[in-house]
Amino acid sequence: MEKALKNKLSRLQGLLHTYGRAAVATGRDALIPREPRMVGVAFSGGVDSSLLLRVACDTLGPENVTALHAVSCLIPLADQIKAEALVTGSDGLRCSYLAVKIHPLRWREFVANSEQRCYFCKKRIYSAFQRELRRVPFGPLGTPLTGTHVSSGVIPVAHEIKPSLACTSKTGDCMPCSILLDGTNSDDLHKHRPGLQAVRELLVKTPLAEAQLNKKDIRLLARHVGLTNWNQPSNSCLATRIPVDQKITMPLLRRIELAEHFLQEKGFLGCRVKPGQDSIVIQVLHSDLQKMEVLSLRFEMIRFLEDLGFTEVPLEIQGHKKS
Repeated sequence: MEKALKNKLSRLQGLLHTYGRAAVATGRDALIPREPRMVGVAFSGGVDSSLLLRVACDTLGPENVTALHAVSCLIPLADQIKAEALVTGSDGLRCSYLAVKIHPLRWREFVANSEQRCYFCKKRIYSAFQRELRRVPFGPLGTPLTGTHVSSGVIPVAHEIKPSLACTSKTGDCMPCSILLDGTNSDDLHKHRPGLQAVRELLVKTPLAEAQLNKKDIRLLARHVGLTNWNQPSNSCLATRIPVDQKITMPLLRRIELAEHFLQEKGFLGCRVKPGQDSIVIQVLHSDLQKMEVLSLRFEMIRFLEDLGFTEVPLEIQGHKKS
């Protein structure tokens, strides 16, 4: 590993140590560390949040880390299953896992699909994550007292826990038992990302960006630590495929999901299907553009899109980089 990258990793580990320890004042200006507090990682299953989760577990111990994964109609079921397996599978990280069910189509400001949609969505999801972390109780050495895997509808099992116990140390003192981390990297800070405003407002920490780790650094580190998804193409929620100001509906999200699944089955990983008024834009990796030019595949794809209910509009094939 190059020295510059090793220094960034050390910086990340130092930040995580800071987040994972609470401090308490004892007398004039004196601070002593408290027991470990729970660190939550907003976990999408992508390479950024996977690396953050792995380094957090290695640095703080998996017993002090919880992965929080938002489950909704915005994420294909296959991606949800993969994300859970990265944590709970036989080769997973084995930290606590919370699958938090959300219902974005009940949020008027989200369905309207303005340019601020990502801000509204991120604020709702991360607020839900923070509520869940506050409900996780701890026993000796900060270990969770109850199971944290939530796989069904209402948020969640931890509702049975009395709030007064959620942030209480083994001595009975109140302690700040949780902090939420987000996988934003340093490259993201230079892009138009309305969701970052919500991250700042909710005081969510972004240690990858703070350690000045960019996307290339993260892929190199993910490969170095043996993450199976280190070379996985970047992805985003299905709502990002819908043009701004076009209403988001369940049937439209479902058609997009099925269309992308069709292409993935044909070998086009990292593809995106974006229906518009004048055309349906199909985005594939630059390395797959030549394969997409096969006429028989193009005709098969058009028939499949028509069967899904997309109107007869021209296809526009675009290439995009695997960031």
